[in-house]
Amino acid sequence: MNNRALKIGLSIAISVVFLYIAARDVDWPLAYAALASAEYWWAIPITAVTVLQIYLRAVRWRVLLRPLGKPAMRSIVAANNIGFLANFVLPLRAGEVIRPVLLSRREGLPLGGVLATNLIERIFDMFTILLLFGLTAALLPISESVQEWGGRLVFVALAIGGGVAFIRWQQALALSLLKRITVHLPAQIGGGLEHFFEGFVQALRVLDGPRSFFEITAWSLVVWLVVSFIFGMGIWMFDLPAPFPLGQICVAALVAIAVSAPSAPGFIGAFQLGCQLSLGLFGVEESRAFAYGIAIHVTQFVAVIGAGLYSLAREGLSLRQV
Repeated sequence: MNNRALKIGLSIAISVVFLYIAARDVDWPLAYAALASAEYWWAIPITAVTVLQIYLRAVRWRVLLRPLGKPAMRSIVAANNIGFLANFVLPLRAGEVIRPVLLSRREGLPLGGVLATNLIERIFDMFTILLLFGLTAALLPISESVQEWGGRLVFVALAIGGGVAFIRWQQALALSLLKRITVHLPAQIGGGLEHFFEGFVQALRVLDGPRSFFEITAWSLVVWLVVSFIFGMGIWMFDLPAPFPLGQICVAALVAIAVSAPSAPGFIGAFQLGCQLSLGLFGVEESRAFAYGIAIHVTQFVAVIGAGLYSLAREGLSLRQV
């Protein structure tokens, strides 16, 4: 078995485990009753806002791409839509590679630079998710231990943001500090860390100034607050007791953390487990949370696949070509 097949098999196995954990305590008649009583007209705005948040990600991506050139917004949106589609239907998050390759070929941009923007996006996503989850967990009257963890996560998020800014604009000093650490490590490990750090510094060069740093931070907050609103509309669809707006932000952030784990295409299993864990903080039973996870996941699937197929048709591409 080759390495790629092993990774695919492992990601599917992880999804199966997550799905088993999410479904093992579900009371199926209660879950069916929750699905039957949901107000499904909410699915229309949920789908529309999901497409909107994909577009907002494209707007954020355009800010990162500025140092590389002036790609057309149409090309950015198309590559973004097709990349999200690929993440939902292909293994190993193939969309994370397909997206920059498509844009690089369409607009003649350096592939290395476009790939670097992908890395920066993921870092800002991680920073924003941890910050929002930490703040909401610290402020929500859930439990003292959760509030303590919220405060710690806020510190971690600020450390990530500060660390990225420090490394970008104090590269020589950051490398000097790293070498003081790696000199005490075995040569192979220390050399590997320095090589990774140099590549990371090169990727950060797409942040062409402090203005870009704050712009990307602002757009990341907008994106994730819109994502939170999507989960909030789902909460209203099922009439669940998560408080507005902090509870909705908490749910969105925890689901985002859950789907960041390796999983099958479409984040099956991880998505449902994330919904259960987050809604469980507000006393929602596993069965109702599982029903909620199914409904929201379906709306996400429809929106992402629809946007992706639209861009494939507009660009004259097939999924096989992708």
